[in-house]
Amino acid sequence: MERLIEGTPGEEAAVWVQDRGGGPLRLRGHITIEDLGGVLTSISSRNGANGPLNPVTQYMLARAANHLADRLIDDAPPTREGRDSVPRILSSSLGHQPFVESVLEMSQHQMLRRWPLATDWYNDVINYVMRPARFDPKFVAVTRTVAARSHGTLGEFIRAFAYEAYTYADSRKVVRVAEALQALWPDYPPVRNAMGQYRTHVMERYVPLYQGAMHAYALVPRPGMDLNALSWAFNALHAREAMEHLAGQNTTHTTDDGTEWSLTAWTILVLVAGATTDEDGNTLTPLELSERMPVRPFPATMETGLG
Repeated sequence: MERLIEGTPGEEAAVWVQDRGGGPLRLRGHITIEDLGGVLTSISSRNGANGPLNPVTQYMLARAANHLADRLIDDAPPTREGRDSVPRILSSSLGHQPFVESVLEMSQHQMLRRWPLATDWYNDVINYVMRPARFDPKFVAVTRTVAARSHGTLGEFIRAFAYEAYTYADSRKVVRVAEALQALWPDYPPVRNAMGQYRTHVMERYVPLYQGAMHAYALVPRPGMDLNALSWAFNALHAREAMEHLAGQNTTHTTDDGTEWSLTAWTILVLVAGATTDEDGNTLTPLELSERMPVRPFPATMETGLG
């Protein structure tokens, strides 16, 4: 048996490690070596037996990632009876009676009168964090933007719409919690149900607005284009940009003419260019679309926010 000091990326390497307390080396398994030189920024050794290319180093990291997943992603497995269990993070952070007594400094009877069961309390906290109505104040602002911007170019309209629609009405802290719940426990019933309600809410609110914009700017969908699917894509872009923005990443795109767009707004324009034509059947480039003026008024119900 020969211990490998540094592996080659793509190579499968055996992991030989001495157990705690001594004894001979034991084969723990095999791992495919990755180039982690630019990934591990805090490791004490940059090369050799304790460096990024060492099989034991990469084994430790892989096991840590799996262990973390066990504690987070798999935090709510079904019970032996098949019922859904409560994630440990929820029970430790929002314990039914400890929370109301220690955090709120209220009588436990205030909690028990409303939520006799802890599982009901956890469910409603998730329902509240992920409630679709948390975006309602933002939708009102969006419709006001529609009224103000629907007389200018489509590019101006999309930039203003994306800024209003895809910034959050709720606090960043709550937004991050909602995103974390969806990422960690998408199949936990309260999260799954809340995600379904949110998707329905988005479609009901925004698809009519998109239809109104296409009518105003004299655009028609190409054969087979589904506005519901396009709406889903817009929402997915928003979610991705929001996370990158929270992480301090640059989320802007500058076109050749010097116009600065958010990545969401620019990608929406590109998607619209690929999904529509003008009413005469002509295709338009993203830049041509960005300069397009409305040919008819926006529907009045959209402008007042009552549509």
